[in-house]
Amino acid sequence: MRKIFCILVCIFILLSLSFLSYASEHLIPPEKEEYQEILAMKDDVLFHINYGGARTELNRDVEADEVKMERAYKVYANSELLKTKDIKKSLETSHYNWQIPVYTDGFTILADISKTASIPDDIPEDAKEMLKDDLNHWTVGAVYVYETETIAYDSTVAASLGEAGYNSNEYTYEVVSGLPGIRYPAAIIFNASEKPEFVIPVEEAAARAFHGDWPTAAKNGEKTDKPSDGQNNDTIKGFSVYYYDDVARASNSCNQSEIGLSYQKNAFDKKVITVLMFGAAGSLLTIAIKRKIKSNGEPTIT
Repeated sequence: MRKIFCILVCIFILLSLSFLSYASEHLIPPEKEEYQEILAMKDDVLFHINYGGARTELNRDVEADEVKMERAYKVYANSELLKTKDIKKSLETSHYNWQIPVYTDGFTILADISKTASIPDDIPEDAKEMLKDDLNHWTVGAVYVYETETIAYDSTVAASLGEAGYNSNEYTYEVVSGLPGIRYPAAIIFNASEKPEFVIPVEEAAARAFHGDWPTAAKNGEKTDKPSDGQNNDTIKGFSVYYYDDVARASNSCNQSEIGLSYQKNAFDKKVITVLMFGAAGSLLTIAIKRKIKSNGEPTIT
């Protein structure tokens, strides 16, 4: 009996470690210098929430112990990302924010922490002077409040993959914002070979960007459920899992200011269909010519 108990405990520990490894994959790494820098900004985040415009949407002030800085998630911003051949390599040089999620009284609050690494030349001089103060320093930026939606990237990706019939522990992902046609955060899912395989919207605004009838990667051939009941609860529902190549093809044909993606068939498939159509037309024309020659009593074409 003791042996069986020990085996069960070991299995539980292994499963827990597996889940924690996946769940903490995008949390800010404690061994990096950024970790202490971000943790030190807790008072700034709390101030922007309680004394900024977001406060008007909340029932009360947020307490200090509700702000968990160690939950910071990395969100990349690269509108040209899907045009690059090596997504992982491109992300290494892409701009990113740390985003702090705060959950209180049924609300989700997201606070952006960003760093100005360079000052553009094509902006007014007074704007340049303002940016100099923040150059190479982390600062709190926009604060978003969601009343009817729980934003939890990691749980959403895991739920989406699970509902589509995949094991989330076999994949990794990165959250990217600003993709043409989507604009809102979406997760690019990488397989074991670190190749992009799927794209998953991680909030309702991103999910609404997919217009029309899109094929999904769900193994059962059906779209996954979307959280559309307007309720903010502890159950995270998944979004549809789309094929990366389909999303990249549609996004790359959009202007950066556009919102909304329509499914586009692979251009290769279109070319093949066109060739087949012309080939069939040519065959019918040849048959018609042969029949006409035969009816005139002339030698047939061989």
